[in-house]
Amino acid sequence: MTTTAPLRPLSVASAVSALLAVTLSGCTMGSDAAAPSRSGAATPSRSGAATPASSSSSSSSSSTTLPSATAAWSKTQDRIDAYTSLRVDGRDAMDEESPRAIITGDLDTDPSDIVFTSDEIGNFTLRRIGSDIYLKGDDAYWKAVAEDDPTLPDASSFADRWVKAPASTWDDNDLDDMSIKPIFDAMTDDSDPKWKTLASDDAELTRDTVDGVEAYKITGADGDTVVWASADGKYNLLKIEDASPGEDEFALASFSRWNEKFEVTAPKGALDLGSADPESGTEKTT
Repeated sequence: MTTTAPLRPLSVASAVSALLAVTLSGCTMGSDAAAPSRSGAATPSRSGAATPASSSSSSSSSSTTLPSATAAWSKTQDRIDAYTSLRVDGRDAMDEESPRAIITGDLDTDPSDIVFTSDEIGNFTLRRIGSDIYLKGDDAYWKAVAEDDPTLPDASSFADRWVKAPASTWDDNDLDDMSIKPIFDAMTDDSDPKWKTLASDDAELTRDTVDGVEAYKITGADGDTVVWASADGKYNLLKIEDASPGEDEFALASFSRWNEKFEVTAPKGALDLGSADPESGTEKTT
């Protein structure tokens, strides 16, 4: 069977799950701001000083003196500006039963590995390497795809098998829209209505811990937007909570492995949907 352009698992999944749209939509988090320079050179901080793109050491925070919420958020924004890659673990609601997306890779999502789990539409893993898109979904996922668009050919034989999307399925805009950079562009945009509440004089800062890591908890003036940044002087982004997320926004997300070099490899034995019959090929892959 030759698949055609309508078989677009990412687009279908984003239609039935708002959380997946977070990972794929170029307008996520409500910001169209231009991406900051990520060339590896020092980036200007909001205080006028240069902030290195990466740092192996940093002075520890004082054990007695707390920074203001505004100052801590500004330094966190500077740190976010310097990110080129990380791991994001996010949900579209505050409870543990809500859909979950784990994104590991470069901020432009090339390369990247995305693991999505949901009781409603099933589970799948997606890998992007350049213009190549690989996907492996379980039976529940492919049934959800078929229910969302009954005109699609039967894809039940794809369950638990790595498939490679036909090149004709994607254009440059589709690939650009997979970027997760807009999440971070919004955070560093001082005019963004959600994140600017953290820079308000009414924002609050307290000490806290996140998975055993000492942190500053910064609560925005709206009371809905909360950010945790490391209290080691580096101000790495650790966690966010949003009590009033938009349709395509994380309600809860944690962040780690900042600026690591990730290796994402093409799965062996992937079925090329641009040329193969789903009944042919090798056994199901892991």
